[in-house]
Amino acid sequence: MRKMLESIKKIKIKEYLKFIIYFASIFVLAVVIDQASKYTAVALLTGKGTVTIIPNFIDFVLVYNTGAAWGMGGDEIWSRIVLVSISWIVFFFIFGYVIYAMAKNKKFDPLFGVALALIHGGNFGNLIDRTFFFNRGVIDFISIQSWFPNFGIFNIADSCLVVGLILLIVYFVIDEFKEQKRQKLKNEEKIKNGESHDTINENKADTTSEIVNNEKENGN
Repeated sequence: MRKMLESIKKIKIKEYLKFIIYFASIFVLAVVIDQASKYTAVALLTGKGTVTIIPNFIDFVLVYNTGAAWGMGGDEIWSRIVLVSISWIVFFFIFGYVIYAMAKNKKFDPLFGVALALIHGGNFGNLIDRTFFFNRGVIDFISIQSWFPNFGIFNIADSCLVVGLILLIVYFVIDEFKEQKRQKLKNEEKIKNGESHDTINENKADTTSEIVNNEKENGN
């Protein structure tokens, strides 16, 4: 904790103000919308069964999930404790990484920042349910099983996590292409500089040879 506080003091807030604003805004919005939608679902869907929103596309059905995504892990107490622990670890890892990166003056690509904020918000949205409503579990209510059978019922936090992970993959793919391009240009520059160096040496050799030949002719 002490090291983290020292790292926070090193952060140049003005340089990261834009990042802090959009990262915090996305995080807060994700959590607020997720929690609001869950409480609305409980208020409107309790005892209603399946409610069709868009025929053959989206249905709303209220369920309480004590497991992970798609109900994995079941209702075992040990699996629920593991899930809560993992969620908290992810939360502090992302928070710690952001603090560390800013303390080290690292630049954040906007796409990477948005992806991280969505993952952070989605994780925290479900973390609230798992931690403070441990026995109840996570509230899920969005179903697309009418066109995607056996797909789990999910919520806004799950959606944020999935979108965030997709954006993160896209970021790494784009970054890899950029890195390959930078490496290619770097290699081409090295080759070009190497050819220029060889040309200069050849010119020097030709000049030296010409001077020697002239001296020989003059000597004769």
